Amino acid sequence: MELPLRLVQPFLGPRIVKTGLAVFLSLAVFHWFGSDYASFAAVAAILAIQPSVNKAREVFRQQLLGNLVAGAIATVLGLLVPVNPLTMAVGSILVLGLLIRLKLSEAAGLAVVVIIFIMDRPERDFLLYTLARLGVIAAGMAIGYLVNRYIRPPDVTSRARDEIRAGCDGVATFIERLIASVASPEHYQKEQIKQDAMALQRHLETARALLELVRDSEPDSKRYLVLRKANASMWVFSESVMDIHKLFLTTGGLAHGPERDAVVGALREVIVYMKAVMRCALDGEKPDPAASASFDEAMAALQHQVDLLIDIRQRRSLGLTLHGVLSHIQHMGWRMASLSRLV
Repeated sequence: MELPLRLVQPFLGPRIVKTGLAVFLSLAVFHWFGSDYASFAAVAAILAIQPSVNKAREVFRQQLLGNLVAGAIATVLGLLVPVNPLTMAVGSILVLGLLIRLKLSEAAGLAVVVIIFIMDRPERDFLLYTLARLGVIAAGMAIGYLVNRYIRPPDVTSRARDEIRAGCDGVATFIERLIASVASPEHYQKEQIKQDAMALQRHLETARALLELVRDSEPDSKRYLVLRKANASMWVFSESVMDIHKLFLTTGGLAHGPERDAVVGALREVIVYMKAVMRCALDGEKPDPAASASFDEAMAALQHQVDLLIDIRQRRSLGLTLHGVLSHIQHMGWRMASLSRLV
């Protein structure tokens, strides 16, 4: 299955392809057996396809229990009362209420379908008819689960890691462009800043959505906690870069001199420090104490320049502005230090 999926994935996506495959297998298997209920199996197979294997396993469990509950209610109502639209609606209400109380909300949709399928019954062999439909639906769910589990099973954690890595690369580029605009911040136009920020934040948004799936299966695992913190840190970096650029605009840019050298040095070192920590978080590399030490030295140099400016009345305004820049870079460094400790 690897080659066909590789050819169509750029156009359709793996989940869409697997849904189609599950439908095809469900229909083919039950048509081959001569069953009249193949479409029921296909509906169940569609619902079994989920974005992660763990999510699929949980949905499969809930759907199986929900089907049993729906089948029991439909059977009791079908044997005791006349079947008509009113009793079918009452059955739907009963099964929905019961599943919510049992915390099986994932099964609600298919359970109502089961109620309708079963109560819309022939006049004879009601119990046999009910068991046949439940069996077909359970088999369709199993086919969908097996397709989801064994045909290119989704590696959500790796995809989230890749998106965070892309966001980190975007942050590094963002800071490099900020450095290039230190002397003339007005040349780094607002529209371009917004585009750069949105480009990297799209990766972080995708990673956040993927991490929601990871959380469902391993909410307390260290891997999930590290990735979540790494993703949140990149958000902070992107926002801090935009804030620093606004501060540069208030100064009209920094001319050549020790202040500009200190700011540029701190920004370059925060890139190095960020990449070192993110390699630990994303790739499992060993920590690089030299990156942290170099960052601390650059921050001390910037702090020294800020203190000198604030002590000079004529340059105090610039000193306060650079103090804001210093605070943002410190915050970025604290984020990396916290992530490093977690790793």
